[in-house]
Parts: sequence; C-alpha cells; structure tokens
Amino acid sequence: MEDRNILALYAVILALGIVLSIIYLLTYVVPILPVKLHNIITAIAIVLGMLIALRVFLAVFNRGIVIPDPHLRSTINFVIEIVWYAITGLAVAASFGVDVSSVILGSAFASVILGLAAQTVLSNVIAGLAILLARPFKIGDRITLASWQFGVVFPTYPPKFFSQDFLINGFTGTVKEIRMMYTVCYDDEGATVVIPNSILVNSLVRHYGDTIITTVRFQVQNMDVDDAVRRAEAALKECEMVISSRVLVDEAYSNGFVLKIIATCRGNRQDLCRSEMLRKLLRELGASNR
Repeated sequence: MEDRNILALYAVILALGIVLSIIYLLTYVVPILPVKLHNIITAIAIVLGMLIALRVFLAVFNRGIVIPDPHLRSTINFVIEIVWYAITGLAVAASFGVDVSSVILGSAFASVILGLAAQTVLSNVIAGLAILLARPFKIGDRITLASWQFGVVFPTYPPKFFSQDFLINGFTGTVKEIRMMYTVCYDDEGATVVIPNSILVNSLVRHYGDTIITTVRFQVQNMDVDDAVRRAEAALKECEMVISSRVLVDEAYSNGFVLKIIATCRGNRQDLCRSEMLRKLLRELGASNR
C-alpha cells in the first residue's frame, strides 16, 4: 500500500511538471498566455510540487533510515519540514521575479521574520521546536495538561468524587505525535485531541510513570471498624494491580464510617485500578451495608 502511495505521488509530480512545461510553452515560446498568469500558475505549481515532494521524501526517509527513538525521528522530521517550507517560500518569491539573495541578506527580511514570530502561526512553530529540543515530554508519555486556555473542564486528575483532596483541572492523554504546529494526543476514550504547541509550552504538564497512586473512599455501615479494616486489607491483597496499600478511617457518623484506601498501583490509569479495588471491596464488604 505504501509503495502504491509513493508511486501515486510521483505520478502527480510528473503531471505537474508536464502542465508547467505546457504553460511555459504557451507563455514564452508561443505567447498566448500573459506573463503574469504564468507567474501565478508557476507559483501554485511550485507549492503543490514541493508539498507532494515533502511527503514523498519523508516517507522514503522514514522507511529507509531506521531511527528507534520516536522522539528523535519526530525532531528530524520537524526540522526537515521547516527547512522545506522555507525553501518553498523562496522558490515562490523567485517565480515572481524577486531577488532572493537580496531578500535573505537584507535587514527587511529579518524584521519581517521577527514580526511574524509574534503571530499565532509562527508562535506554534517556535513552540513546537522548543518542545522537541527541551523534551518536557516525549511520544508515548501519558500526561495531564493543565492550562487556563481551556474553558471546558476536561477529565481531571485525580477524580476523587466527594474526596476532600485537591483536584487539577486539565486534560489527560497519551502523546501520539509532535508536529510542527500541533501535538496530537489520544485521551482515555480513544478520541484524538490536537493541542496547539503554543498552549503546551506554557502549560503545567504532569507525567505518569509505570505506577500511580489511587485513592478510593468506601462507605461502611453496621459493622465493626477493626473487622472492616481487616476485610478491606484482605480484599486489596487480591487486586492484581495493587502493589501496596493503606486503609484509613476517614470519616465517622452515627451508624457507620468511611474507609479511605490509598494504593500504589501498576500502570498509569486511575480508573482501571479504582475499578478493580471497588469490585473487591464490594464483594467483601458490600453485604454489610444492606
């Protein structure tokens, strides 16, 4: 399938070359078309040809050169794209008769670049390059992103329900790809989330490792507190994801109390570990609450 896609791209490039040759023939050899129209069509053909050539080059490069580190591969692709787009811009300028050498060496070019750096598009590009160089996270990491730019409250870490513990409002997902302007993540529901790099570079990022601490609160009624703690500890030992745990009495009222379980679990998913613990606790202590 990849070979067919590459051949199709080569065919498109060849077709663009033929079209451009015909336009040149009709403009200069047999002057039927005006020169200005030729310049516009040439610029469009250059942009399309360079974009297609970039995809072909990246496909061949990533297939021919094996880079085990996905972060390093993403960084190299990012730099190639920036250089490629810069060359494309200069080629388009040259197609309109602009003296490219004077533009590059002139102070006006530097001032334009610095001015555009304050704009949204280029700020995302610069932020993406900063992320790739500083490496606050890498591809495959599961992170929680907290930023004031998100007006909607996304899934929070950690979801404690009626717990008195603090909450971090943010988005939690796994980094899939770091692109030139956006970073692509997958959330826990499998949805693709595209985040601008300029937001990421100014956000609080919380990393998840191979283990995670999960808190569960369980209400118990009509049962001796010491017996409830022992049975809860026995239930937690049957949880495959739980490495270690503590069972505390968090609240008390007239006919019952609340157990607070703090467990160190394997993996980096709060919901999976919490679900396993609650199932074991319900089987062990659920009958006492009826």
